[in-house]
Amino acid sequence: MERLRIGVVGAGPAGAYAAWQAARLGHEVMFFDHRAPWEKPCGGGITVKAQDDFPWIAEIATLARGVIEFRFLSPEDRPLEFTCPRETLIFARGTLDEEIRKRAETAGARRVKRKVQHVERENGGWRLDAQGESQVVDFLVGADGAAGKTRERLVPDFHGYRRSIAAGFFIPADLDRIETKFFKDARGYLWFFPRPDHLSVGLCLWGGDGGEDAQGRETRVRLLQLLRTHFPALDPDTGKGYGAFIPTITDPGCWKVDRGGRDWALVGDAGGFVDAITGEGIYYALKSARAWGRALEAGRPETYDEEWRGEFGDELEKASRLVHLYYKPAFIERVIGFGRASRGIRTVMSDLVMGRQSYLTLRRRLQREIARAGWRRLTGRPSRPRAARV
Repeated sequence: MERLRIGVVGAGPAGAYAAWQAARLGHEVMFFDHRAPWEKPCGGGITVKAQDDFPWIAEIATLARGVIEFRFLSPEDRPLEFTCPRETLIFARGTLDEEIRKRAETAGARRVKRKVQHVERENGGWRLDAQGESQVVDFLVGADGAAGKTRERLVPDFHGYRRSIAAGFFIPADLDRIETKFFKDARGYLWFFPRPDHLSVGLCLWGGDGGEDAQGRETRVRLLQLLRTHFPALDPDTGKGYGAFIPTITDPGCWKVDRGGRDWALVGDAGGFVDAITGEGIYYALKSARAWGRALEAGRPETYDEEWRGEFGDELEKASRLVHLYYKPAFIERVIGFGRASRGIRTVMSDLVMGRQSYLTLRRRLQREIARAGWRRLTGRPSRPRAARV
C-alpha cells in the first residue's frame, strides 16, 4: 500500500495505539492532543484478558498497582467478596496513556500538542485546523473520546449511541481491593479503584430526566450522598473532582453502524467501543485501534468494520442486549445473595472481572450455579439439579 499521511485526532489509548500501529507500517502519522499528558477520569483497570491479548503491557506493569481482591455491594448493601487468581492492573491514566504515546513516537509518529478545532474534506483528503496550524492528510482517525467532534462530522446519524455522565474524585486514600456498588433503580454503578498513589472514585448513571447538565448535577449530588452514607471515612474535599462522558450503548442496533470508510475510522470511545455491562473501555480502545491497524496493513483500510465486528463485535452487541437484564436490582440481589455461600458463583464473578467469561454463556452458567446453591441451601448437601431460570 502507498505511504499515507494519517491524522489521528486524540491521543488516549485508542489514538496513540492507532498512531503506533500506522507508524510501524511506515506511514507518515501525526497525532493531535493539546492536553496530553493528563489524568483521565476512569478506573484505569487492565483486565487479565487485556494483559494476555497485548503482551507489551507486561513491560509497564511495574507502573501499575496489582489487585486481586474484589467486593460487590448489592442494592440492599449485602457484600460479596471474592479473590482472583491473577491481578488486574490499575494504572493512573496519565501514566498508561503516556507510555503508549512514547511508543508511537518511537515508531515514527509525530505528536502535535494542538487542539483540532475543525475538520473538512479537501482535495480528496482531510484538512485539520488545529489552533492556527493547518494540515492536510489522506486518512483521518477519530479518537477524541465520547465528547469529541470527529464522530459528529463523520457519522452525523450514529443510531443508538448515547453518552452517560460520570462524576468522581481522585482521593489521597488507600484501598486494597476494587469495590463496586449497585442501586435499586438499575441506572448505573459506583466504583472504587485503588491506583498506585490515590483512589479513583466514580459514579456512572445512564438515563434520567432532563438534559446533560441536569444529569451531571444529579450524578454529582448522588455521589456525595453515597459517600456520606456508605463510605464516611473517605473525604472528597481532600481530593480532586472530575466529570466525564462515557459511551453507554444499550441499543444493540448501534453495532450495525459503520465506524469506518475508505479514508476515515473511529476508534475507542469515539466509536462507542465500551462494554455496556462492565464499562471496560481501555481494552476495546486498544482492540479497535489494532483492528484498524490490521485493515491498514492489509492495504484495505475500508475493511475496518469487518475486522472489529469479526473479532469482538458479537461480544459488545451481546453486552448491549443484556445490560438491562444484568442491572435489574432483583437479579443482582439474587446473584450476590447466593454468591455469599457459593464458591461456584464467586468463581463466575472472578472469571467475569478478569475478562475470561463470555456473555454468550454467562447467563447459562449463572443459572446452573444459582440452582446448585439453592439446592444446597434447601437440603444442606451438594447436588447437580437442572438450572433454574433467573
